Amino acid sequence: MATASGIRSVARAEIGYRESGRNHTKYADQVSALRWAQNQPWCHTFVSWVFQKAGAANLAPVTASCLAGVAWFKNRGRWHSTPRVGDIVYYGPSGGTHVEIVTGVTDTHIKTVGGNTSGSLDGTYFNGDGVYEKDVPRSSPRIYGYGRPAYSAPVKPGEKPSGVKVPTFPGVLKPGSVGSAVRVLQKRLRDRGWRIEVDGIYGDDTERVVEMFQREKGLDRDGVVDRDTWRAAWLREVT
Repeated sequence: MATASGIRSVARAEIGYRESGRNHTKYADQVSALRWAQNQPWCHTFVSWVFQKAGAANLAPVTASCLAGVAWFKNRGRWHSTPRVGDIVYYGPSGGTHVEIVTGVTDTHIKTVGGNTSGSLDGTYFNGDGVYEKDVPRSSPRIYGYGRPAYSAPVKPGEKPSGVKVPTFPGVLKPGSVGSAVRVLQKRLRDRGWRIEVDGIYGDDTERVVEMFQREKGLDRDGVVDRDTWRAAWLREVT
């Protein structure tokens, strides 16, 4: 199964590739569904190629259109306003101007790799003709939002499945969520040794425990239970 780190590796390996002629690239030729898009703006064609190359074409839209990409993620409930590594960031009105892959996140910036974009390489600046990595302020008004592929959560060194079947992911759980899925999560965390009340209410205490659990597992510490955090709750360290 594809991971965010795998996508990042494939994308970064392309840094420095430049189009030949006007918008002519290897990417359109190598994604059969997008051969028609040769000699057209290729930022989303590059993204589609990266996911195909990584064996994860089902995790992102195969399209040359940024607007179609935005719609693809929104229709699947995978649209976000905050970034994670491996997300696809869309720019401009309605996200229709440009797209890149998020390869790093700090409190103030995202690092991205994009095609049909501008950037510096070996001290030389190139304008919109290749694949480059760059830093973008998270506050940039150009950013419309982030599509988040449904990556599998990697099993980290020193971890293995607990032997307990992972319950079906119920959808994102976050502060304000209530119900049986919250109760299942709380019970699982309590069984793992965390001090947490099993009441089916995702309040401040549950959010705090989830953040500590995410930090322990090397996940994004945002207090929101997505598919990766849910699955990680059913992994255990090797003893």
